[in-house]
Amino acid sequence: MLKMSKRLTTVAIMLSMIPGIGAAQSVKSVLGYPDMIVHNAKIITMDDASFSSSPGTIAEAMAIRDDKILAVGSSKQMRSLAGPDTRQVDLNGRTVLPGFILTHEHPTDWAWTEPSALNHVFPEGNEHIVVHFLKGDAEEQLANWEDGLRTAVSNAKPGQWILLSSDWGSNFEYMPELFPKFLPQISRQRLDELAPDNPVRVKNSWIDGLVNTRALEVVASVFPDQKIEGRGNRGPTGRQLEPDVMLYGKVDLNAELLRSEMELWAAHGVTVYGSSPYTIGNLNALRILDQQGRMPGRFAWSYTGPDLHYQTIRLISALLGNGTDYLWNIGAHGERSGGNCTTLPASDRVKSQEFCRLEPGDDGRRVKEDIVRSGGRIAAMHSGGDKDIDHLLDIIEEQSAVAGLSLQDIRARRHAFDHASGAPRPDQIPRIKNLGMMISMINTVIWENRTGYDASYRLRNYGAEYLHLSVPRNSVTKAGIMNTQEVDRALPHFLFYNVWVGMTRYNSGMDLVLAPEEGTDLLTQLKALTIWGAYYVLREDRLGSLEPGKLADFIVLDRDLLSIPRDDIPNVKVLMTVIGGKTIHLLPGLASELNTAAVGPATWPTKPLENRFVFKGPPGIPEYMQQR
Repeated sequence: MLKMSKRLTTVAIMLSMIPGIGAAQSVKSVLGYPDMIVHNAKIITMDDASFSSSPGTIAEAMAIRDDKILAVGSSKQMRSLAGPDTRQVDLNGRTVLPGFILTHEHPTDWAWTEPSALNHVFPEGNEHIVVHFLKGDAEEQLANWEDGLRTAVSNAKPGQWILLSSDWGSNFEYMPELFPKFLPQISRQRLDELAPDNPVRVKNSWIDGLVNTRALEVVASVFPDQKIEGRGNRGPTGRQLEPDVMLYGKVDLNAELLRSEMELWAAHGVTVYGSSPYTIGNLNALRILDQQGRMPGRFAWSYTGPDLHYQTIRLISALLGNGTDYLWNIGAHGERSGGNCTTLPASDRVKSQEFCRLEPGDDGRRVKEDIVRSGGRIAAMHSGGDKDIDHLLDIIEEQSAVAGLSLQDIRARRHAFDHASGAPRPDQIPRIKNLGMMISMINTVIWENRTGYDASYRLRNYGAEYLHLSVPRNSVTKAGIMNTQEVDRALPHFLFYNVWVGMTRYNSGMDLVLAPEEGTDLLTQLKALTIWGAYYVLREDRLGSLEPGKLADFIVLDRDLLSIPRDDIPNVKVLMTVIGGKTIHLLPGLASELNTAAVGPATWPTKPLENRFVFKGPPGIPEYMQQR
């Protein structure tokens, strides 16, 4: 691999120094014919990792062999490399970007919270799981859940699992009402009465849910030594329940489900995830897909448990960076990540809702200390408040000293925390910069109006003067700290809307611009999605930009992202996604133009890209927001 990389680098240098056909012939003589040449395009390589507003090199064409980029240059240069079997893809001037990297994204969760992949893998009449999502608006779903369960029971065989879920809508339009009301109205006793012969899992379109008594019996048989609960998102009735209990002994089915879910996200441009798989069943399913060469995305995983003893953490720390190009370790963080505790002044009512996870004596702190002390890396860590970030910085400094690590060693780890929904404070930024840390940032909380993590919550309970702590991307970028992107919701079609929100800081629910000084230009948002994301997942030498020697992960857009009006950004669509030189997603229109077949979710019988993932556009952009 290293020898090939050096050869590719040599070829890149040759190509930059020798004009025209001579360079092309040099590439051909060293590496042979490319498998694919993409030409007549606007290729935004994103090969500039600096904090400037430069996208780096913009080229017309690139050549690909096997899973890597051979060369980038003019259409004439690249086409001269073609052999008799080279596929030449004329994109007719369309824009090409590197595949997007989301650094706190859970396809292993979203596969069970959004109906598209579930219905594709477990269609009506399948023998494994009866899947039933409630229909109608929030009021109808709240009123009719029993009828929905009765329908599911009528379609199930005795003993067959039933998954009943509310549906927040493809644009989360029903979420504000359903999230707090749906599960509390349901009791286990009522579930037992309605489904006496079937194990039932009820979800609220999120990661938590509840189960009936028959389901608890199945859980106990699979996890005889674990504490069994009935609600929440932890333990064997939480995130583990679907992949590790409902699909116990059926890892191949879990693999198919995760593959379908990643295909959905690939259809919206996502090629890499930085996350925890959360359960052994999920990690095993991803391993199988990787071994079979069937991964439709790359999964950079962080360890959360279940075993968080020091010796296990030492083992995980020793695995840092280890794996394949599709599945590798980027650190650990433990299940109990940073909380939403803050130093901000607020009422007693609000303070009572806060929780810290990294204070002295907390198990969450002990796990983070063990990670740092063992030479590991903290990555994919949830966070929601600035006080726990104070604790995190203390942990990194104190435990690195215990381990005898130099400042250079600490910076090499690239410790990170995610969300940035309430941190960092301005005074924390120099300390973060000094430690060489990274921050994954969630634009979602700027427009969302639901939780104690979002900007609207902070506005209501702390005051507008503190809104700059909610995703302070501009401040972090100006300080020279690499930051990345996440959606962290089952909303892949909101990705470009999230980019727009990161620029405008507009909250449509309140019709307010929240801390506009923390908005950034488009290129900062794109670097967070591409080249900076590659640094977060420890693969900047292979991912994040379109350069010779790097993996051939790219997307084709339906419009020129660099020249369209700002308020058209949410409407951008991904026409084609290629991962490692393989086409994972191709819409019918472009497929017809290229004289080939459509690929991916566009070919599913349910047509999720047409019927489910429909972005309705930025809601109600007021006149004063237009091109401010």
